[in-house]
Parts: sequence; C-alpha cells; structure tokens
Amino acid sequence: MRRIIPFLLFSVILLLFNSVSAQNMGALNAMLARQNMNMQMQMNMNARQMWALGSNENYNPKHTFLITMIDGSKKEVYSRIYADTVAHKSYLVFEDKSLPKSDTNRVRKIYPQQTINITRNMALAPSIIKRADFPTVPKYYTGIAKDSCWMFKVIAGPVSAYSLLSEEEGQMFNPGTIVAIQLNDGPIVKCTEENLKTMVAHDAEAMEKIQDKNYLKAIKKFNRNIEKTAAKKY
Repeated sequence: MRRIIPFLLFSVILLLFNSVSAQNMGALNAMLARQNMNMQMQMNMNARQMWALGSNENYNPKHTFLITMIDGSKKEVYSRIYADTVAHKSYLVFEDKSLPKSDTNRVRKIYPQQTINITRNMALAPSIIKRADFPTVPKYYTGIAKDSCWMFKVIAGPVSAYSLLSEEEGQMFNPGTIVAIQLNDGPIVKCTEENLKTMVAHDAEAMEKIQDKNYLKAIKKFNRNIEKTAAKKY
C-alpha cells in the first residue's frame, strides 16, 4: 500500500504537468497564429492602400501612353494606370477604334506582362501651356514592365526610387506609390523598411527618417549626404 501511494501521487503530478504543458503549448500556438494573422492582415492592408493610391484620380490622371508590346509592336492609349485590386496588378485600357462598338474586343485591358515598357511625353502634360510662341521640348518618361506594374524612376541618385505611377515628384506625386528601390547600379528590389535600412545603414540621419516611416525623406537625405561628402573631396 505504501508503494502504491507514491506511485499514484507521481501519476497525478505527471498528469497535472502534462495538462499545464498542453495548455501552455495551446496558448503559444494560439499566440503565434494571431501574430501570423495580424501580419497577413497588415500586408493585405498595405497592398490595398498602395493600389487605392493608384486608383485615385488626384494622383493618377489620364495620359497618352505609347506602349511597346512584347512582340515589339506599338500601341497608343489615352488612359490612367488602373489598379486591378483582385490580381494586384496595374493595367491600361486600350480602345481599338477600328472595331465596332458592339465588338467585345474593342475595349480591353493591357497588363505589364504583355509589354516591354510604356512611355509618355511629359511635355504633353495638361499643366503645360500650349502656345505657338511657346514650343514644348519632348521629355519622355518610361516605365519598365515588371510582374505587377510598370516602374517609373521617380528619384535618381545613389539610392533610386521607382513608382507604379508616371507622375514626377512634386504636387501630383504621392510617396505611397513607391514600390521599388535600387542602390547605385545594383538590383532593383522591393521597397521595404529592411531593404532600405540595408542600403542606408551607415547614414544616421537617413536611418532616423526610416524610424519615422518616411522612406522618401530617408532616400533624399541619404542622397544629399552622399553628394555633400563627394563635393568636399574636390
């Protein structure tokens, strides 16, 4: 009987320990699941915000684009850069006026993967005054085709930034449309906090802007500091 009691006591303790461990593991798994869900929700929200910016007419007016298709052919369209919020891809709307309006192929979407690039003449922007005595010099702005969008170099420097819209930095430009960055002649990578930190890690001022989530200011600060350092050498 004396031997049975310690055994029973040990069994009860072991049972309690396993129960507590199972509860702890369950709590840990639930916490990890919540964290993963929150991260996914944040990523989806960021994507929706980015594509919503692309849909905003205030930042994304219609322009005349010359499209170079994959086969080398050219098409001219008057369109804004629309956002397919389901596929998370940009597209232009092309209207083939040689087809009757009843033809379902008259109006169709053109996606980046169908093209090499798209170009627009900045001198033809609506803000430019058209007068016979005020000739405009062509200024072409090209967006290179990537999987989900066309990328326009909106900031050029030691760190370059690419936007999914064709607006130059200024009143019409929204920093939220920056999708990629590039250090010197290196690879073009996704614009994330970690990628940007890697590029500007030795610049305390730029890193401070990153902490404030102002990536555009971080890039511009880094580029200016590089220029200042280079100027002091001469």
